[in-house]
Amino acid sequence: MRKIFSYVLSLCLLVGLFTFTGELTEASTKLTIKDLAGRTVTFDRTPQRVVVLSPGDLHTLQALGVQVVGRPTTATPVDASLQSVPQVGNIHQPNFEKIVSLQPDVVIASTSFLGHIQKAESLGLKVVITSGSSVRDIQSSITLLGKLFNKEQTAKVLVRKIDNKVKKYSKTKTKVHAVILFGSGASSLVALPTSFSGDVLAKAGGENIAASFSQLKDYPGYANLSTERIIASNPDVIFIITHANHAETKKAMIKLMSTSSWRNLKAVKNKNVIFLPSELFAASPGVKITDALDHMNKELLKVRAKTKK
Repeated sequence: MRKIFSYVLSLCLLVGLFTFTGELTEASTKLTIKDLAGRTVTFDRTPQRVVVLSPGDLHTLQALGVQVVGRPTTATPVDASLQSVPQVGNIHQPNFEKIVSLQPDVVIASTSFLGHIQKAESLGLKVVITSGSSVRDIQSSITLLGKLFNKEQTAKVLVRKIDNKVKKYSKTKTKVHAVILFGSGASSLVALPTSFSGDVLAKAGGENIAASFSQLKDYPGYANLSTERIIASNPDVIFIITHANHAETKKAMIKLMSTSSWRNLKAVKNKNVIFLPSELFAASPGVKITDALDHMNKELLKVRAKTKK
């Protein structure tokens, strides 16, 4: 009788152990992450259907080997593999009807999308926020997406490549004094060191003359254009980033540079007014940040070579 009782007790314990282990395994499949807006988002499994709203994050997802069912609307050409993927608007003007119709497991968007979060959640969408305000933010976004899509080892390799590029250029202090203008004509903004492009300038070896300019409340990382302060600083180079209507913006900037206030600047006289590629500098380019660093350093070295002649 004692042996039978002992056998039944052992069997019950064994069944209980298997039951507990099964529950633990099921719970462990849940994935909880904290995005770069400090929001906690939980998934039952690794997201499969992915919608992305910014080109930089799209570049990162491609580098991680993650396929998307919805991509940002853009006028610039995309890879042949993405041409058939539906466009869903962008972080400023998302096409929610299209996004919902794609039934995504997750929507990837940068911090500029935060104003749309409440509506997105009311539609049952799960959103993960990334950031591209600096090189470090881009690296953090790569790490975040690596965790979300179970691509952590690939993400580490990508982050390491960026680290190596930054270390390479940290040894190259060009001593070139630069200003970065974003926008069109006299209404342009000036990029501060705390902006994405300002961070790239510093890490590529340049010196930002706008380091002491006052930041705008509505545009973090940027200051109002002060012609007087720029003339006083007399930069070696003027970098310009355009957004919409590139041709019209370029025409307006050239007109600005031809005015009496600007044409006597070293940068203008030496023809060091350089339009930066918007796909690398207008917003975070994701993993292509290495291309942005290369491009900026190359332009700085060209300017330095010209000023030494």
